[in-house]
Amino acid sequence: MSQAQLAKRANVSRQTISRIERAATDIRIEVVERIASALGVTVADLFASTGAKRVNDRELARRAATPRRDYVDARDLLLAVDEAAGRSVGLPEVDL
Repeated sequence: MSQAQLAKRANVSRQTISRIERAATDIRIEVVERIASALGVTVADLFASTGAKRVNDRELARRAATPRRDYVDARDLLLAVDEAAGRSVGLPEVDL
């Protein structure tokens, strides 16, 4: 699916999809929900690693109560979208 197609289905701009793919912006959870819907997956599916167990409801509630709960880290979303699409952006390793 192209950026333009995903943007249209998720009702966001193509530029927004581009910024998400480049991890150049944080994103509101509402946009994450629309992107997940456009891809035909759940939000949890976007963030579940291959082979990872699902997060339980208590863990989801704990995470939802953290500061900035309305936002998702752009890099995490980028990796999740690419994983859901079956591709890898090949981000370089960074020593912190």
